[in-house]
Amino acid sequence: MRTKSTLEKAVKFVTNCKFIFSFKKNIFQKNIFFLLFFLMTNFSFGQIENVDSYLTNLESSGQDSKLSNLKHLLYDLQSAVYASSGKINSYGDQPTALFTDNNSINSLNTTVTAKNDIEIATIKIEKASDLNQSIDLNSFSGFENLKYIFLISEIDTTPSVINNLIKNNTSKYILLYKISIGG
Repeated sequence: MRTKSTLEKAVKFVTNCKFIFSFKKNIFQKNIFFLLFFLMTNFSFGQIENVDSYLTNLESSGQDSKLSNLKHLLYDLQSAVYASSGKINSYGDQPTALFTDNNSINSLNTTVTAKNDIEIATIKIEKASDLNQSIDLNSFSGFENLKYIFLISEIDTTPSVINNLIKNNTSKYILLYKISIGG
């Protein structure tokens, strides 16, 4: 079963709401339409976005400080915590990044002690069996400054499959993904 993206849902919504504009076009009808459209596009839970598209959207919307901060978190060398296969390694003071695998997610709240400054969590999906395990976002509840959860799949998959892995999404985090096979 394929999960529709936010854009697909928005296009279908607009198509189905054409009747609003077929009547006498008044301000009240337009306001209702745009309010519903806004609510649908901004409060659709469980949606992930391609990291490159998200960066492009930030750039085109003029959100330079947010763009700069996210690029720093994604691409620059920084203090980090690595949680993999039950082992925790911390490098540097006040780490701002967490790198983990799907097998370590459920224990992050109890095993990672330096979590107050972490702003991005990168989760690697390395093998097909990782797609059978859900990613419970409640595991990040103790990470007070966490803004982004970035999923990198090193195996062939689709955004809808990755999206279906996400459990307990409250839209507290911005969910990003990249499918990076062999690179």
